[in-house]
Formats: sequence, structure tokens, C-alpha cells
Amino acid sequence: MIMQRELTHPNALYIHIPFCIKRCSYCDFNSSVYQPDVASRYVAALEKELGGVKDHPYKTVYIGGGTPTAMKEGQLNQLLSAVSSSLDMRRIKEYTVEVNPGTVNARKAALLRWGGVNRISLGIQSFKEKGLRLLGRIHSRRDALDAFSVLREGGFNNLSVDLIFGWSGQTLMDWEEDLTEVLSLDPEHLSAYCLTVERGTPLARQIRTGSVPRPDEESQLDMLKKTINFLDNNGYKHYEISNFAKKGYRCRHNVNYWKNLPYVGIGAGAVSYLNGRRTSNIRDILSYIERIEAGRSAKTFGERLTPRRRAAETLMMALRMTSGIKEKNFTVRTGFTLRELYGDVIDRLCVLGLMGIRQGRLYLTRKGVFVADSVMMEFL
Repeated sequence: MIMQRELTHPNALYIHIPFCIKRCSYCDFNSSVYQPDVASRYVAALEKELGGVKDHPYKTVYIGGGTPTAMKEGQLNQLLSAVSSSLDMRRIKEYTVEVNPGTVNARKAALLRWGGVNRISLGIQSFKEKGLRLLGRIHSRRDALDAFSVLREGGFNNLSVDLIFGWSGQTLMDWEEDLTEVLSLDPEHLSAYCLTVERGTPLARQIRTGSVPRPDEESQLDMLKKTINFLDNNGYKHYEISNFAKKGYRCRHNVNYWKNLPYVGIGAGAVSYLNGRRTSNIRDILSYIERIEAGRSAKTFGERLTPRRRAAETLMMALRMTSGIKEKNFTVRTGFTLRELYGDVIDRLCVLGLMGIRQGRLYLTRKGVFVADSVMMEFL
């Protein structure tokens, strides 16, 4: 094992807002239906927790959920003001807020701009009414188009759109039409996620009882192939398994995760990763609020990763990116060489055509991207 050199100061701050107008049928994120009184207490608790982590040299801020814009304008203003008054905003290169159609208007868009937000992630998911109904979304196709227009007219020149493919009953033509429609909007960034049926969600129960057919895995693979080819041919660089960007518009915040670099998370259920130690806050929203109000820590879990575990996670996260990881960089980051830890595995995966090595950089091939989850398991 070689002496490692690891970044100790977190560049990324995540703020979790666990409120939605309505829970989507496929969602297993830590969220609940918006209640104004609870949200007011929650934002006050976030302000307090933010005070304890404000002194790091953050370069990115990401407010996600849930749906941050489900909150009233006054609550959103209070949160944005807390961020801008606590952090050195001159350092912040990318400041993202997640928005869902049906929760944003011109006033909220202006408020986000005033608060220093320079990037929006808009959760459209589908332009098909049948898909929106199945996914349990609150908006229509028209709402999605209107939300994008409001944000663009509000001055945002870094807009990302989330889409979901592979839902029950979706055809390849449906998906091609969604891709064509999103291109007509000309966003700077696209995230295209294959639907995962999470245990305990309403969608999982519907599939179990037979009221909704199980998504077809072969069709999902065809849609993934179509996505990569279609977007690559239309100016969007495929830089991570599910993410595509125009030149200069990769999501810096998420790249920090994929490089397995330190980050801080605040809010109910939020995770932090500092100095090789992973911690998480209590998930229950009221319990989180009560702990912070009482001056107690919200953290309920912590683990220190062994050097081997950190090395494995560094590799698996890096392989999500199409650029992969340089062998020298892996050694500097972890203290191990790829050969000593995974030589046989890498050789086998290369023979199978799932991985490649080019100019000292290990990466997933296109074939490997299609079975990425299985490839990653080889390094556990």
C-alpha cells in the first residue's frame, strides 16, 4: 500500500427539502406531503444546522428533495437567504435547486435568481400523459412546457431536465417522442433514468397485485441504447451512466459524488462524507426538527470506511463516468494500485469486452455501461 493523498475539505453542500405536493408512485426518497407549519419549523432547523457547517470552502450547493419549490415563497426566501448569508457566495460556482412542474411560477423563478441560484434541475420525467399518470406526477405535459418557459424567461441559462424511461406500457416510440420533445426545449443538461421499481412504493404494490405490468427489461435496454445514440448525435455528451450535457454544462455537484470526494449534507436523512467517515441524519422529519431545536445533533449513523472499502467505492463511483479513472489517480487517492486489488477481475472484464484501458485510464465500454450494475458488483 502506497501513502495516499486525499482531499479533506468538502467542496459540495447538499440541502434536503423533504416536502412534495404529492408523493409519486415510484418514489422511495425521504419525503412527505407538504405541511406549511412543519415546513416553517424545518427551514428554521436547517438554518441552525447550516450554521455548524458553513465554514467549509464549498464550490457547489445543491438543494434537492422532495420538491424545494413546493414550499411557500416566504419559506423558500428564508432558506435562500440563510444560504447566501452563511456561505461565501463568491466561491460558489454552481448552485442548483430542484424544481417540479406545477410548483414554479414567475415569482418563484425570480426569487431563485435573486437568491443566487444559477442552475435548475427540472423534473419533467415524461411528456406522455399516460406515463405521468402511472408515475403519479402532479403535472401535465402543458405544465412541464410552461415551467421550462418560465424558468428560461426568468434568466436561467443552465437548465437540466430529468426524464424517466422504461415504465410499464411505454413503447420505444413513446420514448423517442419524449427525447425529440425535450430536444426542442434545448436544455443544457439531461438526466435520463431507467425506472427502478423500489420495494414498498405504491408502484411496487401495483405490480405485485397485477394492476400494473412489470416493466420489460429488454425494452428498457433498447431505450437506454436509443438514449445514448440519440443524445450523442444531437450535441449532448454522455458523461455518466444516466447523464448527458452540452459542452461546459456537466453537473459539478454530482461529479463530486462520482469522484468520491468529501461532501456535507444537511436536513432530514442527509448524508455527509468527511475524512473517510460517512454519517447520516435521522430520516424522520419531526424527529430531525426536534433534535435541532433542542440543540442536539441530528446524526444517528456513522461509519469509518476501511482503506479497502474506500478504494472499492472510489473505483465503483468513478466507473459511473464514461471517462473512468486514471490508474495513477486511483493510487494517489487510495494508496493502492488497481492491479494489486483487482488485477484478475479487470483482466476478465476486459476479455469480456465490458471494460477497457486506454492511456492508463480504466473505463466501462459501451457494452459495460449496459450492464453497469453487474460490473460494479465485481469490485465489492
